Amino acid sequence: MTTPGFEMKGRVEAVLVASNFGSILSMPCPRIQMIRGHGVRGDSHAGVRFADAREKALFSFGFSKGIEIANHREFSAVSVEELAEVAKAMNLPKPIPYGCLGENLVLSGIQKLSELPSGTMLFFRRDEQIRTAVLAVWAENMPCKGPGEVIQKNFPEIPGLARLFPKAAIGKRGIVGSIYASGNIQEGDTVVAKIPRQRIYKLE
Repeated sequence: MTTPGFEMKGRVEAVLVASNFGSILSMPCPRIQMIRGHGVRGDSHAGVRFADAREKALFSFGFSKGIEIANHREFSAVSVEELAEVAKAMNLPKPIPYGCLGENLVLSGIQKLSELPSGTMLFFRRDEQIRTAVLAVWAENMPCKGPGEVIQKNFPEIPGLARLFPKAAIGKRGIVGSIYASGNIQEGDTVVAKIPRQRIYKLE
């Protein structure tokens, strides 16, 4: 079965950089510079990546930790709509502040952002000006306890949030991917997600 490709339009609500290597927290800034083959300038996730405990497929094949691998987390993006769903699931009295998930982009208007398939291309423009930055989606960003710990600091009156976050954010944690073409992105830009044709792979 094959599904046709299509596109959706949304808006960049915030751009952020996680410059503190000791914290997942990312901070808003006027614009971010995307560098192909590297990542977001100044971000703690940019640059060379080495295999760690998450690379189960590599280890099952016989590889060991520490080898240099592709960095498919050169950027991360979350959805305003999905953040609202996570906040509701956690019974938070107000929205999750931007940056708690270590994201580089906060987007609105892209339905089911976390479910965008691998190979989806993200293009950006401001009015009639086309941004040169182009991003390629790799995968859903799987939730972990780290963002929950940051959220907990923002809501100290509500106990247990760090433990609650991973379950509440399943399927709503956003996406990660690589930078296809270098350029700048800033708040207020239009984002166009071009979803590729999808073929379901199965053996008869």
